[in-house]
Amino acid sequence: MKTNFTNSLIKYLIEKYSFNLINTNDEALDFSNGSAGLIKNYQGTTVFLEVIDADRFDNVQLARIMENSSAMLDSINGRNAYVLKLFLFDNAPNDEVLDIIEKSQIDNITEKKFFKCMSVDISNKIVRKHYNEPTFDGNIVKAINKFFAKNLHEKETSIEDIKELLVKRSKDFQIEFKAKTPWVTYVLIAANILVWLLLRILSFTTNTEYVNLLAPFGAKINLFILEGEYWRFISAMFLHSNEVHLLLNCYSLYMIGTQIERLFGHVKMIVIYFVAGLVGSIASFAFNIYPAVGASGAIFGLLGAMLFFAIKRPSLLKSSFGANLLTILVINLVYGVMNERIDNSAHLGGLVGGFLTTGVVYTAKEETSKDRLVRIGSLILVFLVTIGGLFYSFNNESNRLISQIVSLDNYYAQKNYAEAEKIAEQILNQDFQDDELRISVLKILIESENSQDKYNESEKHAEELLKYDIDNNTKINALFSVVKSENIQGKHNECEEHAEELLKMNPQNSNILIDTLVFLSGSELAQGKYNESEEHSEQLLKQELDTDKKSQVLWNLSLSEAAQGNPVKFTEAEEHANQLIELSPKHGHFILGAIYYNTQDAKNLDKAKEHLQKAKELDSPNMNAINNMLSDIENIQKSK
Repeated sequence: MKTNFTNSLIKYLIEKYSFNLINTNDEALDFSNGSAGLIKNYQGTTVFLEVIDADRFDNVQLARIMENSSAMLDSINGRNAYVLKLFLFDNAPNDEVLDIIEKSQIDNITEKKFFKCMSVDISNKIVRKHYNEPTFDGNIVKAINKFFAKNLHEKETSIEDIKELLVKRSKDFQIEFKAKTPWVTYVLIAANILVWLLLRILSFTTNTEYVNLLAPFGAKINLFILEGEYWRFISAMFLHSNEVHLLLNCYSLYMIGTQIERLFGHVKMIVIYFVAGLVGSIASFAFNIYPAVGASGAIFGLLGAMLFFAIKRPSLLKSSFGANLLTILVINLVYGVMNERIDNSAHLGGLVGGFLTTGVVYTAKEETSKDRLVRIGSLILVFLVTIGGLFYSFNNESNRLISQIVSLDNYYAQKNYAEAEKIAEQILNQDFQDDELRISVLKILIESENSQDKYNESEKHAEELLKYDIDNNTKINALFSVVKSENIQGKHNECEEHAEELLKMNPQNSNILIDTLVFLSGSELAQGKYNESEEHSEQLLKQELDTDKKSQVLWNLSLSEAAQGNPVKFTEAEEHANQLIELSPKHGHFILGAIYYNTQDAKNLDKAKEHLQKAKELDSPNMNAINNMLSDIENIQKSK
């Protein structure tokens, strides 16, 4: 029973937990001496595991085993090593045996080398660690608990089964290269560089911006593809937005492409690369309405090919090779999700395309019926993904709207805000679920309405935009549009509330910050909150303001100070009104005249009359108010 248990456990640890026999010769496969030596590297730590049939040894022999293990630990060169003993008992061991096991353990913390012990009570299915620190156990306890849970200890396992497993594992690591020199990869890299160089020369000789040449020379542009330019699915793979983009893709192609070409050969490399690139371009066409260029989709396809190759060789996948491959994939995909400028749909499409295409072209040394089914299934899936992707692309809501979106962008760029508003409303009235597109259209619509002084409409659409999950900068701009609209419409209470909310968001745009404070001080002044208006106006005067803004601030400040009925504040109001006269005489004379008029003091009425007359001569926009005040002053003076 113990022999079968040992064989089954060792096979399980080799198969599922990446352990290897320290020696793989026939002598090492003979466990009749009561022990078996295993080794593995676990996250940079070397783990030596000796499985021992403890019932075969008396206490003296167990003590000697422990001493030998201590000597083994001392002989290990380097750092980060664990020597683990796993003692197998048919039943629970007695205290004397446990004392021998527990007292002989070693902690070399300085060099991070440890000698630790565990035991298994087979009859009771109990695995036990005989130490608390460090907590590391190389996943042995977890492995044995799973081993018992799956009843693998009851399965008959022979030495021949272990030999067969070791042979299969060795085949996973035996890689036969199909190509010596990866010239296809070199040609692809050269083609990418050549295309970039030709466009750079053309840019220089025609005095055209490089980026403006990408569209006519084959960038993936949905509108042009919808109009029949299907060659752009391939041409976009050879274009790059700038030198950094080109260098990164060429480097990635060199690092991955050379390996794939050596593994699969020249022809299969070409097939994998171009099918993956095509599927990546189709995915971008389906899910990304913006222009795109680059070989990234095809390069992700090569990663997909590497992933398929590793999956076909389980031991390779479980090794550091598999861990590194999966890490590279995860990092690139996560980085793509976090960076809005990266076309993630092309990356994912290329990855899937490369993986499935490799399933079609991959040939095993000893092909089975399962391998043939995988090939047929992969071929069907490649066909379905390609045809299905094209069908969806030509019929999805984003591409149906693309021509309208292009017109919208053109009218907005030309500052034809009336047409931009009209098309934006047409787009928004259609039934589609793309929130990102709806947000983009709303932003243009709001700007177009503001530019036409349609503040009631822009306020409504800005409030609609705020209901979406938008980034902080977009939220600030939308809320600012609401504040501006409410200020112009005289909604002072709402303007004050939203302005304070906007200021709490700490806008980094100085123009938005200054305008919001101006609107806030004006709303507070209109509501009779003179102290608050004065405070915000004083805060504004500390900023760098243009003449118009400073004039508006001095206007609000003069009125808020004068309205407080305080002699000191009245003097400050006079001072600030005189400053306003220097910046904008027609506004300054009007404000100073109004301040004097509101005192209803006879000695100030002449001053009021003088400044109001000057404001009138300067063609002040407040002519009705001026005439009313002058008429009132004349009546007061006549009555006296």
